[in-house]
Amino acid sequence: MSTRVIILRHGQSSYNSQGRIQGRSDLSILTDRGVEDARLTSEAFQGLKFDKVYCSPLQRAQQTATTVLTGLGQIDRLQTDDRLLEIDLPLWETLFNQEVREKYAEQYQAWKQRPHQLKMTLPQADGSEREFFPVLALYEQATNFWQSILPQHQGQTILIVAHNGINRALISTALGIKPELYHSIQQSNCGISVLNFSGDWGDRVQLESLNQTSHLGQKLPTLRPQNQGPR
Repeated sequence: MSTRVIILRHGQSSYNSQGRIQGRSDLSILTDRGVEDARLTSEAFQGLKFDKVYCSPLQRAQQTATTVLTGLGQIDRLQTDDRLLEIDLPLWETLFNQEVREKYAEQYQAWKQRPHQLKMTLPQADGSEREFFPVLALYEQATNFWQSILPQHQGQTILIVAHNGINRALISTALGIKPELYHSIQQSNCGISVLNFSGDWGDRVQLESLNQTSHLGQKLPTLRPQNQGPR
């Protein structure tokens, strides 16, 4: 029996529209467009019954999930899970993208070209410092989520509502895509991806669709800022 997993990124947020780094900060909320796209997603899901819905506890994801599920009459299936938190970028959160490119030029280059090697040195309460690798930690977080969740939902359909980074990590770990290729997968606001697991973690996985946006009136996902070429 296969387990069908539908993965949804939250709708456009205030920080998305402002060009800020969000990470795990919880100051950003959905814009009017983000709410409308969540409503359109709910319409696209009409006729689908979810056995369980897992959501990031950050409010932009919860707003999206609540809007989608209210339209479906399935709000009772919603459960938050800390393992769906967005990638942790503590030194960059709330900064504008341009600020990060200028202030953390070397790290930003690693982020774009060698994401698995991105390292942040974080001060600790006792005065010491700790080295932290955000992308590698995110992949471990995604793997832990799959290993815990999949055995509970054999033969069922579940919905995950989370963020750009963690969604990429979920898809990548399921398909065996290495952290070096973290940026090779795009997740648009309210983009839909679908995975079918043939059994437990480590068994065969089918990628049914990736980053669908046609339900939002976009035949193809729009290019990410400062990106060009094939998608």
